Amino acid sequence: MLPVIPSQSVFSPVLYNSTPVTLSEEQLNWIREVLEITSSDSQFADKAFRAIKFILTTESVIAPVLSSLSPSSAVLGTASFTLHVVGENFTPESVIIWNGSTEPTTFVSATELTTEVDMTTAVVAAEIPVEVLSIDGVMSNVMTFTLTEVLALTAKKTSPTPQSKDFGSSSLANSPIHKK
Repeated sequence: MLPVIPSQSVFSPVLYNSTPVTLSEEQLNWIREVLEITSSDSQFADKAFRAIKFILTTESVIAPVLSSLSPSSAVLGTASFTLHVVGENFTPESVIIWNGSTEPTTFVSATELTTEVDMTTAVVAAEIPVEVLSIDGVMSNVMTFTLTEVLALTAKKTSPTPQSKDFGSSSLANSPIHKK
């Protein structure tokens, strides 16, 4: 049986073989021989052999994947709220990491986790990294939560528009209400 090798990159959600296998001593020797024949560097061949053996015989570790945060931003000074983290591969043991710190996390489903965000501690506008840590110690991708400053609204002073002092030429002065 051949291993399942991620086609995207080393950051693929499936980090190891999806079905671990038991290799006989003969199979292990064959892999070692192939590596030694194809590589002039014996240290590289040994490291490659150990990596291949590990991949073939280790169970899958699925990384959590984040797709959205709701809300994805807040204004300083607003009330505390529940942050909904949406993605996939969440388990009841998954933990939300907010700005590098683990947060009390509620498992809603394999695609949603929540945590309470205490806005009384937020004092500066910032971009906050949000991640999810699996029970296997695998960290998800990072999404950014944005804390923004309160927008100060200022009234613009305007000077009154000049009005004609010649009431005779004003259309209001000649209106039926103002006629004598």
